[in-house]
Amino acid sequence: MERTDLVCLGDSIVYGYGVSERYAWPCLASRELGIHILNKGENGDTADGMNVRFMEDVVWNHPKEVFVMAGANDILMGIPQAHTRESMDMIIQKALAANILPIIGIPLQVDGAMLKKCWYSFFSIEETMEIFRSYREWLLDYCEKKQIPYVDFQKKFPEYIEKKGISRAFRDGVHPTKEGYAVMADIFCDTYRKMKGVVL
Repeated sequence: MERTDLVCLGDSIVYGYGVSERYAWPCLASRELGIHILNKGENGDTADGMNVRFMEDVVWNHPKEVFVMAGANDILMGIPQAHTRESMDMIIQKALAANILPIIGIPLQVDGAMLKKCWYSFFSIEETMEIFRSYREWLLDYCEKKQIPYVDFQKKFPEYIEKKGISRAFRDGVHPTKEGYAVMADIFCDTYRKMKGVVL
């Protein structure tokens, strides 16, 4: 049985909603980095849900590392931020207790202009975007204090999109297009290599 190097725990953005499995960003990153990445993204999942399934989906697969990206659905569903943050802390503590290196993913910012046509968040568009920004700041502060590596998709996604000249990166304001997932793979690979001290 092939050794699992990294488990990606997350929601539909990790799962690869809207594209076939081979175009989900964890699969693209696995091929690019030459490591075995197990995709454990689940559509619609929350930080609490990931905390509940952490033992089965992560620990039992014996990875060296776990990438965790949660919180987007919590915001869209109106789950209190205090609960989301508590769940994230519990996930990270479980990883460390199991001697698995956690890597935190900072969720993409939603596309407010696109979502005006198909809005389904608990909050207004403006409130939702602000909560995403606030959640990013909390994650950055948490990771700095705990010295945990992270991948800042929220900051880097628009930068990479502009650099690559991609005109449409979201399919619905929340989920990336096929090209958008490829950009996420590039962001992850570039950040992961830097974590490992690989000169780009």
